Amino acid sequence: MTDESSKAMPRSWTDQVVRRADFSQAHPEVTFEFRRETGRWEATYPTGGNGTQTVYGSELGEVLDKLEEHFR
Repeated sequence: MTDESSKAMPRSWTDQVVRRADFSQAHPEVTFEFRRETGRWEATYPTGGNGTQTVYGSELGEVLDKLEEHFR
């Protein structure tokens, strides 16, 4: 018999909101926006000088994964 509480829970939308809040606290220079017209998330951050980089994803978690990889 398997104990239900021992199973790993998949990430939910709430978890992604918490991840975003934690990431934003650590990296306030990154801005997030959901584009309704495209149904995609965007996150933009400065690259130095006057440049910026934008990361795109269909889900917030996808964008956070990319950002966390970049900011390691």
